Amino acid sequence: MIELKITKESIEEAKKLYEFGVLNNSYTQGQGNKCGALGEVLVRQYYNAIQENTYDYDLIIDNKKIDVKTKRHSANLTPNNNWTMSLFAFNTKQKCDYYCFVGMADDYKKAYLYGFIAKDKFYNTAIFRKKGDTDPNGSKFKFRADSYSMKISELDFNLK
Repeated sequence: MIELKITKESIEEAKKLYEFGVLNNSYTQGQGNKCGALGEVLVRQYYNAIQENTYDYDLIIDNKKIDVKTKRHSANLTPNNNWTMSLFAFNTKQKCDYYCFVGMADDYKKAYLYGFIAKDKFYNTAIFRKKGDTDPNGSKFKFRADSYSMKISELDFNLK
């Protein structure tokens, strides 16, 4: 896990990238847009990646198409490798090579790069969870929609 530095400049850049309206299929009705945009900016900065902003992927790193998935968490929590990263089941058709998972404190003072996983490996190894299932990793989190999930410990930093 890598802690990413959030700066005022990063936040301003994220605001310029996107209009923070409601995206299609947004469960949070657009509330996660700022977090998602900032996650993309931070990963782009860390890897000196190329920003693409397509429906299918966000960045190019080492000629690989990366879709960045950023999840907010309470600022008083420190992420650990048993936390669950998940993707809604309706979101399986994006044409990316890898998913990159990022965690961000809800006060926007800390962010963490959890790692990458090839898209095909994610869907071959992730566990399918039905809407309403409780996260089996000890949290009280309930899946808001049918989802695929895996632990942070299953991610890595290799883009092969």
